[in-house]
Amino acid sequence: MKRLVWNDLSASARQSALARPRQRSDEALQAAVRTIVEEVRDGGWSGLVDIAVRIDGEAPRAVEVGPLAKQARARLPKDQIDAVEFAAERIRAFHEASLPSDFAMETAPGLTVRKTWRPIERVGIYVPGGKTPLFSSLMMLAIPARAAGVREIVTVTPPRTDGGLDELIALAGELSGIERIWTVGGAQAIAALAFGAGDIPAVDKICGPGNAWVAEAKRLVAGLPGGPAIDMPAGPSELMVIADAGADPCLVAADLLSQAEHDAAAQVVLATTSAKVANLVQAEVYTRLATLPRRGIAAAS
Repeated sequence: MKRLVWNDLSASARQSALARPRQRSDEALQAAVRTIVEEVRDGGWSGLVDIAVRIDGEAPRAVEVGPLAKQARARLPKDQIDAVEFAAERIRAFHEASLPSDFAMETAPGLTVRKTWRPIERVGIYVPGGKTPLFSSLMMLAIPARAAGVREIVTVTPPRTDGGLDELIALAGELSGIERIWTVGGAQAIAALAFGAGDIPAVDKICGPGNAWVAEAKRLVAGLPGGPAIDMPAGPSELMVIADAGADPCLVAADLLSQAEHDAAAQVVLATTSAKVANLVQAEVYTRLATLPRRGIAAAS
């Protein structure tokens, strides 16, 4: 970990310390993503299957989460299941409590101005898969969507190497009110959500993080006439934890590492007025790094 004393830094050094990692434009990637998107747009389901088989070795399929979630409950450690359920409860409680309310006021006699909130009809959620499926991303997107009243949620995630769906993602889906998940990832999954392909319907908005291919595909389809809205252009993860002298070093270290392990370009920062907390957090980070499956990525960030 790199340690800086804020009061000792010049204005330029402070700016540099907080600067976001520079994103490199990759014209070759942009061209490849455009080709994939156009192939799905023009070829529909057959185009999607061709790409998925070529890249993942598997055709997309819809997996019912119920049986797999039941299997997860029987196979996974109880503390892991409890943690996922606890997280789902917290996410749901927060978003149900923070739902916006309609508002109206009379600005002149007989003239009423009104602000009304309505849920989006159909939303697509992309859940990163690969070596570390981000089941938490599914809960943090699907649970708020359900709380807001979104009628239909279409969920996609890359298949495992055996073509199946990760058990934790299935469990998170069940806890989030998701009935089925499509095993398809990458730019082709984003294109399927944007245009529709087979039984995958076109959606009004696409949410969720992903790699550079996913991010570029989201940017591309959102700019097309009639294309879906997207949440935001996703880049490397960023996190700043502000901790006082009473902070729990274990929790702070866990928060920092949970984002640092996403990408070597991730930027995680701890701001604290306590040298003791800084020392304890640093020690805890190194202790946890020793057993972290993605310690190489976390250490690099």
